Amino acid sequence: MKKNDVFNGEINPDFISARLEKLSTDVWDRGYYKETDEGVWYEVYVNDDIKEYYPEIDLKNDADHKAMFGKFSDIFLDNYETDNQITFFVPDGEAKYTLDELTEILM
Repeated sequence: MKKNDVFNGEINPDFISARLEKLSTDVWDRGYYKETDEGVWYEVYVNDDIKEYYPEIDLKNDADHKAMFGKFSDIFLDNYETDNQITFFVPDGEAKYTLDELTEILM
């Protein structure tokens, strides 16, 4: 499956739905992933403590947020304020901007 086929309901009706089992409860409420031929998509949800500390993540108008989160591949924050959701892609071979790095940033 190609990277962007994850969001095509005809090709991948389950979208990003495999449950992540080992997440830090200090940061995450729950999370899911989907492996593709090019890497892994993650859909993770911050817990209430993190949401209180980061009520919004604004990559357009906040230079600090852009520096912290802007280098993650294909990061989507459209549902962060309402649902605590962060969706992003980790290309094969990426060593730094991974789920572990995002967890560290949010801690």
